[in-house]
Amino acid sequence: MSISFPYLRFIVVTLFALLLLNGCFRAAGPDLGVRALRDQTEKHSLRQAELAFLRADYSTAVLLLDGFLRTHPQSSRSLEARWWLARAYQKTGNRSLALEHFRFLANTRDWNLYQTDARFRMTQLAERLGEPMASGSIKGILASLGSVHTPSDVDSVISANRKIDGSMILLDVPCSVDGNLQDNGQPFSFDTMRSAIQHMHDRGTAVYLGVTLRCLGHFARERKLENWKDGAYDPQSGTVRHSTYYSLHFWGYQAFLADWLAQLHDLPLTGLVFRNAVPVGLYEGFSPLAVQLFAREFGVDFDPVRMFNDDRAVYATDSNPGVHLPAMFWKWAGWKARERLCILRNLVRTLRVRLPHLEFGMTLQPQSITDPIRGLIHFAEDWVDVAHGPFDRFLITIEESKPVVVPVTEMIQHLGEPEKIWTILPQAVHTRTQSGILPKGVGRIYDHRGVP
Repeated sequence: MSISFPYLRFIVVTLFALLLLNGCFRAAGPDLGVRALRDQTEKHSLRQAELAFLRADYSTAVLLLDGFLRTHPQSSRSLEARWWLARAYQKTGNRSLALEHFRFLANTRDWNLYQTDARFRMTQLAERLGEPMASGSIKGILASLGSVHTPSDVDSVISANRKIDGSMILLDVPCSVDGNLQDNGQPFSFDTMRSAIQHMHDRGTAVYLGVTLRCLGHFARERKLENWKDGAYDPQSGTVRHSTYYSLHFWGYQAFLADWLAQLHDLPLTGLVFRNAVPVGLYEGFSPLAVQLFAREFGVDFDPVRMFNDDRAVYATDSNPGVHLPAMFWKWAGWKARERLCILRNLVRTLRVRLPHLEFGMTLQPQSITDPIRGLIHFAEDWVDVAHGPFDRFLITIEESKPVVVPVTEMIQHLGEPEKIWTILPQAVHTRTQSGILPKGVGRIYDHRGVP
């Protein structure tokens, strides 16, 4: 049977096309495999460098990250690697190279995830190095989450920050009781917080979130945390009652805090600040577990009711620190301060793994700095020990009628790094001379919470 020429030509063309396509598919297979292998290699290399950073092995992190950028200069992960490298250089004390990489991230033509924070850190480092581009000490405002429920509310806060040439906003999560904010704001909403933070970040502002850990249990959505409430001594009745707030000693509550704060991982935050809106005062901290742990460590029969009722001393906040206090109280006060700091250190260590991009700040009471005995008694705070903790920033709230320089100067002498200290000042102070006498490098945050 003869085959017509057109039909034969169709068969030849079809066979040729099939062979060509088969060759293309075979060639594409290795290319896809190479790309997948390269992607896995990059991901593994960057992860190893990040783990070195999280272990505080900053020298190794620098070597790994620098090697990553040299080996994979066109990688889609190069900006992330440069972000980690800048921070690793900063941790090793090489501020010049840290500034170089932060500047690169801050000045990229196209927006990148790290740009806002890089600009913020670049400004701080430039000032530290004395470069002319620095615009002065870090400035910003403290705003309440309870006052930013609408986009116009957020715009108002951003506008107030711009009026003082601020580059950051500390957004404070107010303490609450049963979900109701104490500053007459609306009930807490994680979605509202997310929206406010995102809006501030999109406007080029670095955002820190302030939380008081003893209050966060009130925001539990699905479970009641009554068993983790603290105990407070009531001088009028002479008994220990349930506190309104939570005890950090319970392992379950510590786990709750880590999980709740881990929800922040996808928010464009620069840092997290442990505030102290309700400090563990003289009469707080007597949860059954804390009392049990203290008694076991010192091998004593500890009863806070007997300790207070038998002594009958006046334990007022403004009392003379030399007032007679029983020996058992001093053991208790020292133990309470050490345990609190230990819990905070462990929490920061956990959160640095889950929130690796964040800085961590800690609020200190100025009274603890000027009068350490009073700080120990009334705030369970030994500021020198806290200064040795894993914190990047230390915040001090200064009242308008109190002298500013003394506690700040003392902290600088101890830390040697004034840029790690931020003062929270009354809103009206920025127009006066008092904030101008702060040492160079100390940050200024103006309290905007009471401003309508």
